[in-house]
Amino acid sequence: MLRYLLIFFCCLACFSSLQAQSVFNGRVFENKTRITLHGVIIQNLNNKLKAISDESGRFSIAAKVGDLLVLKQFAYQPDTLLLTNMHDREIFMEPQRTVLNQVTVTDSSAHTSVAAKNMILPYDPEFHGQTVVYHRDAKGDYDGGIIIRLHYFKGDERRKKEAQKKEEERVLSNEISTIFTADNISHYLPLKGKDLDNFLLLYTPSFKEYNKKEFNLLAYLDTSYKAWQNLSPDERKAGQIFKKQ
Repeated sequence: MLRYLLIFFCCLACFSSLQAQSVFNGRVFENKTRITLHGVIIQNLNNKLKAISDESGRFSIAAKVGDLLVLKQFAYQPDTLLLTNMHDREIFMEPQRTVLNQVTVTDSSAHTSVAAKNMILPYDPEFHGQTVVYHRDAKGDYDGGIIIRLHYFKGDERRKKEAQKKEEERVLSNEISTIFTADNISHYLPLKGKDLDNFLLLYTPSFKEYNKKEFNLLAYLDTSYKAWQNLSPDERKAGQIFKKQ
């Protein structure tokens, strides 16, 4: 009888281990357009693991039936998925939408009288001179619309590009720092402690590398870990030197 109990518990442990090591595969699209979404962060709220979708919108993450996944991507509404089975799944995300009541397009450099009437100034201290400001009625009160000043699109093109680049880098930096943490990467690689910290210092990807359309988390970690294994003990600590500098 004792032998049968031991066999039963061994089978149960093996089954639990297989369950814990199951991998869920999915593919992320934009709703209605079916455009594949690259760079979507997928987090398993149960085991705290994170993954990221590749150029074709595909991702793989350790999970099991009953786990809850959260999907996040800049400019899209967050989505959740409860795993009722482990079959491959297509997931559709909804773009963030901003509803505007009224849009008035005018070139204030060519229509000075209209600009004066609608209180459009070359520089509005309340709105800091941006291209879009709230529209005012004849009394100077806000009436719910907006005004787009076209001459700012021409005059501030360089500053706009710089601001856009900084925003893109901020978003990418947040994504990279979310994915490449010791807690998350330790579930993918047999590293821990100082070795894992040094690995992250050396192989956390740059903006350029991470932003490539073909970037795939599992493939990148596999290539990086193989390179790591070929390093000498001193070379593995090189990241600490770079960080101090």
